[in-house]
Amino acid sequence: MSTLKRIALIALAIAMAGCATSTTGPRIDNVPMYGQPTTPRPEALQKADENFIKKASAGFGGSREAASKAWYAEGERFMRELNLDYAMRRYNQAWLLDPNNYQPYWGFARVMVQTDRFGEAVQYFETARKLCNDNYQKVALLSDAGVAYSFSGNFQIANERFQESTALDQKYTNAWLRWSQSLHREGNYAEAWSKLKQVRLLGGRVPEAYLRALSAKMPEPQ
Repeated sequence: MSTLKRIALIALAIAMAGCATSTTGPRIDNVPMYGQPTTPRPEALQKADENFIKKASAGFGGSREAASKAWYAEGERFMRELNLDYAMRRYNQAWLLDPNNYQPYWGFARVMVQTDRFGEAVQYFETARKLCNDNYQKVALLSDAGVAYSFSGNFQIANERFQESTALDQKYTNAWLRWSQSLHREGNYAEAWSKLKQVRLLGGRVPEAYLRALSAKMPEPQ
C-alpha cells in the first residue's frame, strides 16, 4: 500500500473513531464484531456502518473485499506494536467490510490470546480456519490455533492443529517449536524433544529458556 493511501486510510479511521462507540462501559468497537449478534446494533450506528463501508470501499475501486484486507493490514500494524485496542478496532472494521474474510477473525483470536481469553480465542480461530482457503496463510493460522488450544488445556485439538500446520508446510519451524512447547505443557516430554529436533534440523532458533525448562523435566534423549 502506498504512503498516501495509508495516510488516507488512517485519516478515515480517525474520522470514524467516534461512530462505533458505546456511551457507557467499554468501547463497543473494542469488542469482536461490535458484540454482535448478542448486542443489538443501534440504528444510528447501523447508518454509520453503512457510511463507513461506502467510503472505505470507494478508496479501493468499490471493492469491499480489497478494503477489508487493507484495514486488516492496519490492524496488524497496531498488533505488532501491541496496541490491542486500535488493532481490535481495525479488525472490526475489516470484518464490517467483509464478514467472509478469514483475516479479521484471526485478528480477534490473537487479541483474545494476548489477553488470556483462550476459550474465546479458539472460537474465532475455528471460524478463521473454516473460511481460510489460502494454504500459505493457513500454516501460521493453524499453528496460532494450536497455541490457543494448548493454553486452554485442550491438548488433543492442539495436537491436531499443529499436525495440520506441519503437514501443510514441513519447513515451518515456528509450528514445530510451538508444538514442542505445547507438548511440554502437556507433560509429554519425549515428544516435545522429538518436535524440538525438527526445529534444529530445519535450522530454527530454540529459546534458551525453553531448552532449560524442557531439560529440567527430561534430559535430552541421545
